[in-house]
Amino acid sequence: MNDLRRLIRPLTIAFVLTSTGCGSDEVAAPSGPAHTLVVTPDKLVMGVGMSRQLSAKVLDETGGEIPGVELSFVSSEPGRASVSGGGLVTYTGAGPAEIRISGSDLLKVVPYHGLGSGHPLGTTTTTARLPGDGQGDGPFGVAVDAEGHVFISQTNSGRVASSLYPATDFVTGDLGGGTPTSIALLGHGTALVTPSGPDTNDASVIDLATEKVLSQVTLDVPAFSAITAPDSQTAYLGTNDGRVLVFDVASSTVTGSIDLAVPDSRANHLAFNSQGTLLYASSFTTGTISEIDIASQSVTRLLIVGGEPQGLALSHDGNELFVADEAGPGAINVLDLVQNVVETSIPSGATNSIGGPFGLAMSPDGSTVYVGVITSNGPGLIQVIDAGSKAIARTIESCGRVPRRIAFGFSGGLAVITDESGCATFVE
Repeated sequence: MNDLRRLIRPLTIAFVLTSTGCGSDEVAAPSGPAHTLVVTPDKLVMGVGMSRQLSAKVLDETGGEIPGVELSFVSSEPGRASVSGGGLVTYTGAGPAEIRISGSDLLKVVPYHGLGSGHPLGTTTTTARLPGDGQGDGPFGVAVDAEGHVFISQTNSGRVASSLYPATDFVTGDLGGGTPTSIALLGHGTALVTPSGPDTNDASVIDLATEKVLSQVTLDVPAFSAITAPDSQTAYLGTNDGRVLVFDVASSTVTGSIDLAVPDSRANHLAFNSQGTLLYASSFTTGTISEIDIASQSVTRLLIVGGEPQGLALSHDGNELFVADEAGPGAINVLDLVQNVVETSIPSGATNSIGGPFGLAMSPDGSTVYVGVITSNGPGLIQVIDAGSKAIARTIESCGRVPRRIAFGFSGGLAVITDESGCATFVE
């Protein structure tokens, strides 16, 4: 992978509605010593606009469901999570709560945590191993959908792994080969994953619910980056031969090609401005960043930045461009696009030239920039930069030594950073 790097009827039972604490399970005078109340999921993490259905049933001593048991659903904090009589939990605010399910003299408590929006607080960090070989089949690309499902591409096996957050058991879907390094959500429950196919010269449109390939798109060239335009009608793919391909979402076809006009360039990372009018493509092989006008589908400005530019993101006003420079020990450079100068350069934290910053993403509210920094002997670093002061506000250790791409979910309340060593880091 060296070239890739380089590149889910109320009954009131008042006397059982007690709990010893978040996540505790209680049984009060059970009607049968072996009867159990089973609720799935057993933990909820939700964000703005989310609802999730709880499924609850009472089992007898043989494990069979006891029919006709009336169950009650109660929230300990309605201002953070409301729950219907049928068990539909709806996000109403950030913070912890409990959903208490009772019936047949049994009680089950499901812990709930509501995430705020905008950007992660950075106070809670968890990790998960990906299924596959010793390196989790090389986790690389990542996306989080509106329902809180996390999707991670696996470059060593040509597969996509997914789990509903909080991530526990990942399931995987086969792309039919390739070394997928990027996932772009297309809307309507689909995503574009690239590169795929036996010769890595294709991209795959997949159904997110089943992870089955809906169509295989012939590109005739490896494309290691993909991004969906803000209007969700078009996606763009950065290729290994110095182009950006235009992909029509409705027809699942490539409808155009934009030449970066730089010999030997490779578009390893792509980023839009907030209006969706300009697209930026970095090329680590040539030390350049191409500014593409979407209306004319042409390069309108070439930024010769030097080094090895990788991940990049625009400030909300479009005046500043944050760039991960992988050259040497690396740095995060901030370009003033109005004056066309480097405004500041932030050391990456890497201690030698084997590694450096790769993935970079800005939080939805524009307040923080997350950067993954590869290290030679681990663990890798996740630098959280205050976009206003241009200073590192927090350093988080990655779950491995090779952090890759970064995605935000839950309206910005969660950041997910893949690590090619075989894992992913989740920051709330």
